[in-house]
Amino acid sequence: MRRALIGVLAVTGLSACATSQPLPDLGPAIVVDPNNPRTSGPVVIATPQAEPPSAPPVPAPPPAPSEPPPERVVEAPDLFANLPFWDDADLGPALSAFRRGCEAMLKADSSQALNPELPQYGTYGDWQPACLDAQVTTEPRRFFETRFVPLSLATETDTEGLLTGYYEPEVDVRITPDAVFSEPILAKPKTTSVQNRPRAQLGPRSARVIAYGKPIDVFFLQIQGSGRLRYSDGRTLRAAYAGNNGKPYRSIGRVLIERGELTKDRSSKRDIEAWMAEAGPAASRALMNENPRYIFFTEQKIEPGEGPRGAMRVPLTPMASIAVDPRAHPYGSLVWMNTKLPTRARDYRGQDTGLLVVAQDTGSAIRGSLRGDLFFGSGFEPGARAGVMKHPVRWTVLVPKHLAPDTVRIAMAVGAP
Repeated sequence: MRRALIGVLAVTGLSACATSQPLPDLGPAIVVDPNNPRTSGPVVIATPQAEPPSAPPVPAPPPAPSEPPPERVVEAPDLFANLPFWDDADLGPALSAFRRGCEAMLKADSSQALNPELPQYGTYGDWQPACLDAQVTTEPRRFFETRFVPLSLATETDTEGLLTGYYEPEVDVRITPDAVFSEPILAKPKTTSVQNRPRAQLGPRSARVIAYGKPIDVFFLQIQGSGRLRYSDGRTLRAAYAGNNGKPYRSIGRVLIERGELTKDRSSKRDIEAWMAEAGPAASRALMNENPRYIFFTEQKIEPGEGPRGAMRVPLTPMASIAVDPRAHPYGSLVWMNTKLPTRARDYRGQDTGLLVVAQDTGSAIRGSLRGDLFFGSGFEPGARAGVMKHPVRWTVLVPKHLAPDTVRIAMAVGAP
């Protein structure tokens, strides 16, 4: 669907695809006690000390990159029995999402790495046997437990990351503009010079107009990166991501926080909409222009039961597809997430839960190995929950058994019933 993106909370909203960059070495080795495979305490990290050079003197370090690379990642073994909520989780959506991803993985060269910079995830050939099994299995839990090994994920400084949510909005539109439906939804301009203009300089004369919507609806459609357009004649089409203007994304929620008009804890999409309704059209448009980023769309027919396509180019599955930093996790990989999920609109506290998801999308605000954005689905109710989703999350990646470190295989053998 995006991407560049589908963002969600306006404070941490997305607006551009991540570009693949090499990850640094995974660093320190992991020491695991095979006699205590179910230990849930901290993992012991062996960090050898380097000898200082005698000569010549160490050269000055190169200049820092404009964008810092993802943090170094440390993996540790775990068992499915240790995963909170695993035994009660509905794994059906994850199996459906995994099957969708396998449509692409089974077509790939089996010798090709999922990501050359992430050798720990192996090659497509390492995943294709599981993909074949996924097409015929009727027992999701047995499938995942027999085919994969869970590895806890942490960085050198954190065991928790941040999980937000995004969704596919439904937007009422018109063919011709009026006082209410005044904001154009633009197709990609024909020339690069026009395409690269900032938001404030783009309008109906810049490119073909797909439809007109309410300004606030069109703005959040761009934040999400895809949406369903509902025409007055009853037609419904998908506005799919077609490109962007190359300008940096600036969160209008953060702008309002900096002004003191919203607080960090109350800066969701709903809170921003309430501010705009009170401030009026002129102030709302000026606020939206604070974000120079602009997203262009193309129309697509909506197939029954199919979500928008993510960066992996497969339809997204509600509550089972996640946007990740592709420098840290390859598309198609599996993640078990322990977090809180909102159960309804304005449920800022959320409910403790665990869910299995597949990496199938990305976004410009998704940076680092412990950062994710969960796809909630299409329409008002998923949007209401996605709009308040912003909680800590613990990551556990699932890899094919033969890719697991030897210490994990030992632990699995000792701890297996």
